[in-house]
Amino acid sequence: MANHGNHCNDISCHNCYIPHTTAPIHVFKNVAPKLVPFTKFVCIYFVAWTPYENPNLYAAIIKCLPILALFAFVCLQHTTNYEESKYRYCVLLGLLLSCVGDFLLIWEELFGYGVCFFGCAHIAYICGFGWLEPFNVRLGIGIYALGILTYLLVLPVLPQVVAIVTGLYCITISTAAWRAVARVEFTWEIWKWTKLFAAIGTVLFCISDTMIVFSMFRGWSLPGNFQRGIVMSTYYTAQLGIALSAVNHQKLLMESLALQKPRTD
Repeated sequence: MANHGNHCNDISCHNCYIPHTTAPIHVFKNVAPKLVPFTKFVCIYFVAWTPYENPNLYAAIIKCLPILALFAFVCLQHTTNYEESKYRYCVLLGLLLSCVGDFLLIWEELFGYGVCFFGCAHIAYICGFGWLEPFNVRLGIGIYALGILTYLLVLPVLPQVVAIVTGLYCITISTAAWRAVARVEFTWEIWKWTKLFAAIGTVLFCISDTMIVFSMFRGWSLPGNFQRGIVMSTYYTAQLGIALSAVNHQKLLMESLALQKPRTD
């Protein structure tokens, strides 16, 4: 057993591990090649640009492919650490449920079911972020206040059943944003960077969903295809941020240290 009274330089030891910094460029060099499929599928989606007026299986598959690519990316982030594994499984479940939600939302008559799957996806993410620590009451109050304000702006035009579903979803996504942002610590350390990725992802998720709600129920949208373009780009970036938060910390740190080690030849 390591002597925890002194610092240990073995980064595989989770108890006596000293903080090692990881530059953003090293994070990028490690994860970028594994995200090539995701990038390609996002490009395919925007090039194909299947019209909403013609929902079909092809359009549903094209929309889901980027999320499936992120699912595969997170699957590659194997770790033996229990807490990291638990977080990774929560993110995987959230991505899978989101994919089902994406598939269903192609058809307008399945909108309610799609929203339910996305709500369950956010619950999975919340389980990964943690329910209580750090609590940060002020942050929670602020985020819930914004969520309630958004809900009140569309409530007068919502049918009763849709109002209930939308209200529950608003609470769920606000909770996800609160729990993700509450975890953020601004340092260069990789495990803090991943928390920042998750926070950015959930905030973008809120922006994307708010634009959808305002467009559907209030008619407040940007002209032409700008609305859909911004909604989908923020959505895919949101899921990317959450997926990046599940990277294997230990592997990234080891590769970062190898990159920073001076050459001896």
